Amino acid sequence: MLLSMKEIISKAMSSGLDFSQKGVLKSFLYRMDLDEETYDRVYVNLKNNSLEDKVSKVKFKDRIVLLPQCLRSSNGCEAEIGEYGYECKNCGGCDIDKIKSKAEGLGYDAVYIVPGSSMAKDVLKKKDPGAVIAVACHSELVEGFEASHVYSIPMQGVPLVKAGCVDTDADLTEIEKKLQLRSE
Repeated sequence: MLLSMKEIISKAMSSGLDFSQKGVLKSFLYRMDLDEETYDRVYVNLKNNSLEDKVSKVKFKDRIVLLPQCLRSSNGCEAEIGEYGYECKNCGGCDIDKIKSKAEGLGYDAVYIVPGSSMAKDVLKKKDPGAVIAVACHSELVEGFEASHVYSIPMQGVPLVKAGCVDTDADLTEIEKKLQLRSE
């Protein structure tokens, strides 16, 4: 029997277990005989659902955006690596410029283009934002949720629509929705 994502999440939520830690969810999903990729997708969805309200209460000026370096164009990106990742030159050669402009227009504290989870964790630790909107592949988002939990920083994750380590794609509409989250 193949369950839909909605059915899996419903079963997980109705179990009464605390899924704030990755291991609990992994154990639960293992018993449902789900593969690692499905586990990552379910985990990201559960964490997004459980943390959306907390993120929405954080002012834009206290939030940051973490973007993966793989969103950069492999064909002529002008960004240079700095202390906290790549520094976008707003060349318009990829979607990073659009995401960065939207976040800055809303008043976000900063947008970081990180080459991997180690630097993303370093940004969380050193910058201590009130909330994070992160874009990455599912497995990196799982790591991001774990790191943000350690630092007590609520997060929303937007999975890449085309994964890989070069020239990936993101859903700009979904990113914009996450960037605009706020409580009334």
